[in-house]
Amino acid sequence: MTPILSIEGLSKHYGPVIALDNVTFSVNPGEIFGFMGHNGAGKTTALRVLLGLTPPTSGRVTVLGLDPTQDALGVRSQVGFLPASYALPREMTARSFLCYIGAMFSMPRDQAEARAEALITQVGLTSFADRRLGGLSTGMAQKVGFAQALVNNPKLLLLDEPTSGLDPLGRHDLLESLRELAETQGTTTMFSSHILSDVQTLCRRVAILHRGRLVAFGEAEALKAEHGAKDMDTLYLTLARREQR
Repeated sequence: MTPILSIEGLSKHYGPVIALDNVTFSVNPGEIFGFMGHNGAGKTTALRVLLGLTPPTSGRVTVLGLDPTQDALGVRSQVGFLPASYALPREMTARSFLCYIGAMFSMPRDQAEARAEALITQVGLTSFADRRLGGLSTGMAQKVGFAQALVNNPKLLLLDEPTSGLDPLGRHDLLESLRELAETQGTTTMFSSHILSDVQTLCRRVAILHRGRLVAFGEAEALKAEHGAKDMDTLYLTLARREQR
């Protein structure tokens, strides 16, 4: 199976700071892949490299058969991205914002409006669709962010802390949406999270970063068995403590 996303020997330095240190892993088509690590582990930096938002210091990255350092727009046209933090336009409504995102992907107006309406229903924004974004709660704003990542019917979703700010019901609904997208449309999702129970719920395979280094990659169940861990929290703590010795 040819990976939909491949990272080989990826390093990223910001002056003396090593954000990523010789990281290698791949993501297969149609899977929901967990990208784990504490805040500051390097997850967001890796996602930025994958999108062509920042160049690697060394190493090779391929996304959907493209090199994001050479064809960032080609990558982004096929990828949905939800950053960990972002500023929504406060004066726009959720509906108008999603239509605007559709226009950015060169959708005709009627198609963008239909897509926005479908996503409003899909992510549970019906009662809030015509409220200004500046007045939405953190959880509702996160749902808008998730919806905008789906506007272009992406083959690959890159989600950075997607359940942040969501209540338990919102978290459940988002995770179920990812499962449904994988099962019905073959959408691949790579999501970074420090909420390890979310990773355990959905992901068969994971990569774990600690201080910019890849400390584990593979089948979650095999990794837990290898390290005598009962769950993902225990696995991560075991690996993190080992790295600190």
